[in-house]
Amino acid sequence: MRISGSGKLSGGKIEDELHVSGSVRIAGDFECNAFSSSGSTRVEGNLNVLGDTKNSGSFRLSGALNVEGDARFSGSTSVGGEIFVKKALMNSGSLRAGNKIEVHQDIKFSGSSRVQGNIISRKDIVISGSSTIQGSITGNDISIGRERLFSKSIYKHPNKVYGNIIARQDVNLIGTFVEGDVRGYDINIGRGTEVLGIVYYINDIQVHEKAILAHKAVKVKIENLEKNKDKFKNYK
Repeated sequence: MRISGSGKLSGGKIEDELHVSGSVRIAGDFECNAFSSSGSTRVEGNLNVLGDTKNSGSFRLSGALNVEGDARFSGSTSVGGEIFVKKALMNSGSLRAGNKIEVHQDIKFSGSSRVQGNIISRKDIVISGSSTIQGSITGNDISIGRERLFSKSIYKHPNKVYGNIIARQDVNLIGTFVEGDVRGYDINIGRGTEVLGIVYYINDIQVHEKAILAHKAVKVKIENLEKNKDKFKNYK
């Protein structure tokens, strides 16, 4: 189904792909095989997509977004509820999420991102744009910030995380404010980063001379993390 003009759809299900290049409002929960928007799309409910999702225009969703394929956002995207993506999630535009984001594969944010909940990935997380994350970030390798963005930014911290950063492998932070703890195997605390919580590392840590740690970093054994999950809460 293609909409190139102005239209309105009732909630429901179509056994087809939905492609919007005009302006459309969907009243109620909606399900389709794939979704793309290069125009203006407003959904008053939840959206369930059985394939890939793409937005290069203006996309507003009041409820939750469930994507069984990949999700790529290069326009303005706002989701009031949770975002679940079975494959990879990429944002090079403006993304606003009113709840948590859970992704089975990689997450790459190179645009502007504001998330009101946690970000969870089974794979790697790379945030190279500006971001404000109200929850915690959990992933395999986690990289937040980049030197070029930090050097040009008018803000002290282009990236802010108000929860914990929990990596199963490595963590790399540049120009990032972290209110909670940071945990990983190898950790690099780069220039302009400030951590108010405790940094727990297993193998190695590097701290830039212009980074700030509120507490001395703690080296731990991986088996101790597993045995003392209450002490090292939220480590997964």
